[in-house]
Amino acid sequence: MFGFDGEYRRRPVQSLGGASHTCDRDTVIRKAALERQKRNELRQKENGAVVLQSYARSFIHRQRRKRAEREVFDIYLMGHKDGIVEDESLTFLLRRLNFFYSIREAKDSERLIEVCQQILRQPARLLQHSSPDSLWLLRLCKLLDTCLLQLSLSHTAQAIPLRMLETFTTVSSVQQYMKDEAVLFQYMERVFGFLIARNYFVRLRRLLDDKCPPLDGETLHAPSPLAEALLQLLLRPLEVAKRASAGGQMSSMSMAVCRNFTRDILATPHTDPLRYFVLPCFALNVDFPFDLLMRSLYDALESAGPAESDSTSSRRSFLFYGVETGHKTTRMDSIFSSFLLNSLMVLDRRQLATLHQSPLLVIYVRLIAEMMPNILQLPKSTLRGHANAPHRHRDGDDDSEESEDEDEELPAARTLDYDMEQTCRTSGELSVKERECLLESIAILNETERVDFIVQQLDPHIENTHLIYALCEICHNLMIYNKHAVFEYKLLYTLAFTPKFIRAVWFKLAAESTQLGFSAPLTLISKGVVPKHQGVDRTIPLLATFCMLFGRLLPTLHDVEFVENKLLLQVHSTINHVRLMPFSIAEIIQMSKTLKDISMGLVELAFPETRSNLANYRKVLGHTEADDKKLRHQKQIWANLLNVVVFVLNQIHTRDLRLGFCPEDHWTVTRLDLPLDRPTDLPLTHSSRLRGIRPFQPIRDFTREDFENGPPMSTKQIRSITILREIPFVVPFNKRVSILQSLVAASKMRVQGNMQAFLQGPSVLITVRRSHLYEDAYDKLRPDNEPDLRFKFRIQFVSSLGLDEAGIDGGGVFREFLSELIKTAFDPNRGFFMVTTDNKLYPNPNVADLFEDYEKHYYFIGRILGKSIYENLLVELPLAEFFLTKLAGKYSDVDIHQLASLDPELYRNLLYLKDYSGDVSELNLDFTVASSSLGQTQIVELKPQGQSIPVTNSNRIEYLQLIADYKLNVQIRRHCNAFRKGLSNVLPIEWLYMFSNKELQILISGAEIPIDLEDLKKHCEYGGEFSPEHPSIVTFWEVLEGFDDMQRRQLLKFVTSCSRPPLLGFKDLDPPFFIQNTGDMERLPTASTCTNLLKLPPFKTVEQMREKLLYAIQSGAGFELS
Repeated sequence: MFGFDGEYRRRPVQSLGGASHTCDRDTVIRKAALERQKRNELRQKENGAVVLQSYARSFIHRQRRKRAEREVFDIYLMGHKDGIVEDESLTFLLRRLNFFYSIREAKDSERLIEVCQQILRQPARLLQHSSPDSLWLLRLCKLLDTCLLQLSLSHTAQAIPLRMLETFTTVSSVQQYMKDEAVLFQYMERVFGFLIARNYFVRLRRLLDDKCPPLDGETLHAPSPLAEALLQLLLRPLEVAKRASAGGQMSSMSMAVCRNFTRDILATPHTDPLRYFVLPCFALNVDFPFDLLMRSLYDALESAGPAESDSTSSRRSFLFYGVETGHKTTRMDSIFSSFLLNSLMVLDRRQLATLHQSPLLVIYVRLIAEMMPNILQLPKSTLRGHANAPHRHRDGDDDSEESEDEDEELPAARTLDYDMEQTCRTSGELSVKERECLLESIAILNETERVDFIVQQLDPHIENTHLIYALCEICHNLMIYNKHAVFEYKLLYTLAFTPKFIRAVWFKLAAESTQLGFSAPLTLISKGVVPKHQGVDRTIPLLATFCMLFGRLLPTLHDVEFVENKLLLQVHSTINHVRLMPFSIAEIIQMSKTLKDISMGLVELAFPETRSNLANYRKVLGHTEADDKKLRHQKQIWANLLNVVVFVLNQIHTRDLRLGFCPEDHWTVTRLDLPLDRPTDLPLTHSSRLRGIRPFQPIRDFTREDFENGPPMSTKQIRSITILREIPFVVPFNKRVSILQSLVAASKMRVQGNMQAFLQGPSVLITVRRSHLYEDAYDKLRPDNEPDLRFKFRIQFVSSLGLDEAGIDGGGVFREFLSELIKTAFDPNRGFFMVTTDNKLYPNPNVADLFEDYEKHYYFIGRILGKSIYENLLVELPLAEFFLTKLAGKYSDVDIHQLASLDPELYRNLLYLKDYSGDVSELNLDFTVASSSLGQTQIVELKPQGQSIPVTNSNRIEYLQLIADYKLNVQIRRHCNAFRKGLSNVLPIEWLYMFSNKELQILISGAEIPIDLEDLKKHCEYGGEFSPEHPSIVTFWEVLEGFDDMQRRQLLKFVTSCSRPPLLGFKDLDPPFFIQNTGDMERLPTASTCTNLLKLPPFKTVEQMREKLLYAIQSGAGFELS
């Protein structure tokens, strides 16, 4: 504490000792340094004053001298009004005019015009003296430069200066006085070399912008005579440069002309005169040196540094986490701009025919590839998804609604678009003109003529590595800009159906990996290692382009086209087979193995185990906005790569499910380490614990909010979730079943509690009549009555006599109830389901004619099927393959290949139409389909005005897709959405995404495999006097060995109420298979299905045991006879 004594002002300290005359060493040194600094500052001020005074005196003297020269000039000119005859007089006037001319002096313009008029009367005199090495040529060049400057003045006459430029820069005009062609072009090179060094193109560009009348659109006619003259002035140095490089070698003058023309005209923001008049006129000019322009740009690209000699640019490093590539930064970014890209696209419209030579074609494509990253500055394309796109829209409960939690999903493969969206939306700095130029460039690039030319040139140049790399770079940038590029852009769409190109890209990747060995980028990525050299910049566009194009081609290939199989060819012998498949089956097998390893490595890279350190924080503090955009762009590229690799890998795996061409255990990964000790830590559903997790970035530092919903996810858990969501087939089926069962067990513990084994805890008690099983169950298990079906059920059956059946439901009655209910609900006679030609079930498209509230019924049926899976109850329910695909897939829509499981005959007819060699229009088809219901047929249009649109050779693919979409998706979309919604009400549908359609059928009905008696015997338990060595038990197993598989299934159903063994063997049967001695040999064997108990009398002989067992298991008795 401080006391206050009344003084509120600070008083000066009085020193009564006087000033000290002694100084220490530091004070002396400090004073000396201060004095030196003052003397240095004084010298700098004096030197600055001298420089300023010198400049002022020079300026004043020059102005004085120029005024004097103007007076002399005027006096001399007054004395020669009749004309300048002597060369000395012309020399006198030119020297002084070039010295004192200024645009600020109005009379200087009059003096210039007067001299120009004198010269234009006799241009031969000046040209005859203008040899390439004479002073006369220098004076003429200065005079022409002055005339060009004079044109920018609006208050003076422009005809005379313009006439001077036309007279002394036009080859035809000068040629009249210079007969020697060599001397003529030396003269032209010197003149234009001088003018270009003094911003010749910049001045002409400004004149065009200022003097050209407004333009409403593209025109090839000059809007004014001045515009036509300026256009010719722009062309003349290019014509001279073309003449100077006629021998094939570019001269320094040609290089200077092309580079200045590119920088000052083509690469600058496009104004209306340039965009609508100049560029179209250049494009149609047959003398325009387009090839010369490309070679100069290519030389500029090559001279930027050896690291950039490939088709990639240092502006697009694909390495992330701050790994440096070592690329040089001495780039001409201002030249390779969006406007130059647009200019080249416009200029080459008449030049494509000249690009058939390999060097020019490669240069052209590489230049386009160099500038394609500019399109990534555009706002993200917001196009709707496509049926076969790797980023397809997830079908929600209604066609018009999207998932509200889409942004909260784990960013794995198909949901890795968060950073991609953020990157492309931050493009507000683009001007309107630049945005228009980029969009126009994309449109021009995908013009039919251009795309056809590029594809035609691939055949003779398919082995050209640089061409393949450049095309992949172009495709890759289009893919990053628009995730549906392969569907929207003709270039990618056409390349996707060019098998030679796809094959060449893949083998370029394979050759690179073979050449580099363990240091190859693909090898490092497969191991989860970040590549640290520049090869990755070339590898990623190749791999991403291959995966996207091949993934687009695969869905269009029929199985006959995919695999050369004699049996398939016999079945589909009517198909006019044209092979579009780029690879053999052996190559596909090896490719799938490589892509599988790459996808596993990408998952590791997407979610690294590194944490931010002090160096990272320092980098962040020094980051600029450009660095942030670059980092987002890098993550966007890697996320897209994971997306497309997973996409094509799933396509190949889906095909293998149908054809089975891959060897056993080909898809599983043995080194995979999933946290199976606690599978409940794998939240496959939407979870708040997954929020904020983004791919390809270091682990975040946790905040307090991260712990509100439990401990944060570990990297191992995130990787496991990503694998199970996107490429679950790499995990063995048994492991996935174990994960599902663990998740269900954890859910049961939360919902039902741990007292269910003692018939206690929450439960649902319902009474149903056997004669009205479906109706009673539907009424009592409605969502209004029972919102949660995960509770235990207690079932009381009522017989046909109206009496309650005997028996306490310990689980067996419920299993019988659920099994019978599912059979009744899926019975085709009830009307909700129909059967295919191979007796597989699928939703009835015409059920609305039978039940108005059919969606509620499908919702209920989905709930009871979910309950059966939830309770691990196997039911014999053969579902159609396409319907299983809708249930097991992330997207309820399926493609045309699934049509074979619905209507094989229609599928064959569509394939015949696809490969029909004649004129399809002769078949008189239109975009309609006939739909029959209850004996009535109606015509449904597949697209608006479909009845008036004939099917032709050009649109038959669209017709086939619409027919398949109508049959597989449109007709039963509401049915399937309600069914999926009911299924997910009990069992999160995301848990089923781990399984394919065939695996889901196994989950529902069990595997179609013989019952393993040894496994059953190994896990069987005994009660009473029975033991494995008891004579009756030995007889029992001896009788079972003599049973056929059907009889064994009947016994298994008699004891457990299900005829199929558990998925993972009898060790998972709960309760275990139990045999108890009843003691009375006169009775039949009985069972308690609730405890999987077989009550077996101790029969002595094999014949007696066999007879009694068969009678019991084939009688179909109910609980009252147990």
